[in-house]
Amino acid sequence: MPLTKLPEWDLKDFYPSYKSKEFNSEITNLDQNINIFVKKYKGKISKSNPSFIKKSIAEFEQIEEIFVKIKSYIFLFHCTDQLNEEKTSFYQKTQEILIKLESKMLFYNLEINKISQTVVKSLSNSKFFPWIKIQRKFKKYQKSESIEKVLMQKSITSNNAWVRLFDETMARLTFKVGNKKLNESEVLNLMSSNKPSVRKHAAISFGTTLKKNIHLFSLITNTLSKDLNTENTLRGFETCDSSRHLSNQVDSEDVTCLVQTVKENYSSLSHRYYKYKAKTFGKSKLDYWDRNAPYPDQHSKDISWSEAKKIVLESYSSFDKRISEIVKLFFKNSWIHAPVMKGKTSGAFAHPTTPSCHPYILLNYQNKVRDVMTLSHELGHGVHQYLANQNGLLLADTPLTLAETASVFGEMLTFKFILKKAKSEIERKTVLRSKIEDMLNTVIRQISFYEFERLVHNKRTLGELTVDDINEIWLETQNESLGNSIRISGEFKYFWAYIPHFIHSPFYVYAYAFGDCLVNSLYAKYEDGEESFNEKYFNLLKSGGTKHYSDLLDNFGLNPKDQKFWQSGLNIIKNLIDELENLG
Repeated sequence: MPLTKLPEWDLKDFYPSYKSKEFNSEITNLDQNINIFVKKYKGKISKSNPSFIKKSIAEFEQIEEIFVKIKSYIFLFHCTDQLNEEKTSFYQKTQEILIKLESKMLFYNLEINKISQTVVKSLSNSKFFPWIKIQRKFKKYQKSESIEKVLMQKSITSNNAWVRLFDETMARLTFKVGNKKLNESEVLNLMSSNKPSVRKHAAISFGTTLKKNIHLFSLITNTLSKDLNTENTLRGFETCDSSRHLSNQVDSEDVTCLVQTVKENYSSLSHRYYKYKAKTFGKSKLDYWDRNAPYPDQHSKDISWSEAKKIVLESYSSFDKRISEIVKLFFKNSWIHAPVMKGKTSGAFAHPTTPSCHPYILLNYQNKVRDVMTLSHELGHGVHQYLANQNGLLLADTPLTLAETASVFGEMLTFKFILKKAKSEIERKTVLRSKIEDMLNTVIRQISFYEFERLVHNKRTLGELTVDDINEIWLETQNESLGNSIRISGEFKYFWAYIPHFIHSPFYVYAYAFGDCLVNSLYAKYEDGEESFNEKYFNLLKSGGTKHYSDLLDNFGLNPKDQKFWQSGLNIIKNLIDELENLG
């Protein structure tokens, strides 16, 4: 099926263009408002009365709204065309301007955290109280204003510069398969081709190209790890991932409980499934490029954009029409960018932007069932962000512990919808296999990534790592998670180099497993007919950052500190494998 015209987002809801008077005026006005704010509040917050503090927070939120609006616009404008020098120059120039302006505002969070506990308690009835409580958790790790300014201003030439180098390098790489030169999204897509030779050649080409650039990727990894360790040491974080847990607003013991439970299930989940898949392929072991391969008896079906849209809308509508009405907005109003393009960032995401605007979704849609699931996933994020935005900017941001809830729940709704429509045993097998593989990639693979990161960052504290050092850690963690039925060989040892989360957001990956297991437990409650489930779920999405995740989960009788909570989520995957094996 030829790719039809796919939607591209319209960013005019931000500004008419990046050269417009409106955009330039926004930055000029922002600078003026910051100067007024500094003059009005600097040095006065920590000893002020509650009404003065509440007024200052409201004005702070207005300024932050403009910051985030500009940042969102330049990011979305640039990410679909990263090889365009004019756009890249505009993006970098604007970032540098914003860093300079943000440094003027650094005093505010520091002064908020100097407010006495008595005054904090008197603010308990304020809508901003949850935000104040979150800020207080950062207090012990904050430094003086002068040090914070240096860290912020240096970020543009330290951490941010290395991230930019990674992004631009990946965007420029081409991978030769046959007579074609492909970008990252295109070559990764070929690894799920129904032709074994195509999968093999795509994997080898991908690994070979990574190998040619591996010393650069090793340098980026080593430098960013050292940079993270330097800042963690300066701030007093105890472990390499402590700062991530704090920003995620998650208790470290909950993450430890999750990781331990998942690793204990490697054998009964991923090892078991890949043994089943290898046997179905008539092999004792699958080559690594066949891990996500279509089955021999599987007929590859292309799904057009209009069909994908219909499936996703019906899936959400069958659960709650309020949510499907929000989903329709994304299709109707050009809030989605779907085509594969040269220079466009790979993968998919939903960007919340600001309450004064709306979320946007990026995909690289290539007519596969997995693309439909990705569309459903990102629309779940979009719905979550859309509903949470009603709390205002400071309280709209959902902690990562719950950030994957609506996305994974949306995937589950779509999976169940497609499974119900399956007309034959082979169709049912195909749907089950696809879902199991997606869940293993979301849970097992992401926890193995998290373990890889922890080992790399901990070992990096002892000195710079060689390429062989990083390769060895990668192979160790992947072999452990995949089991004996996957043959890891050749250039696969370099595949760590392309994972963007390692560069953009160290230790983010466990949030995927957290979200999947959480949603599996939630979905079990839904299927069991939990009283008022839809209202509780809707309120969870609307809450944004106003409530702690443990309180929200308690409404459903769920406790993330209990290993049984995580095991119940993993049992959903086990039950799907049981069902698949029972079909023969």
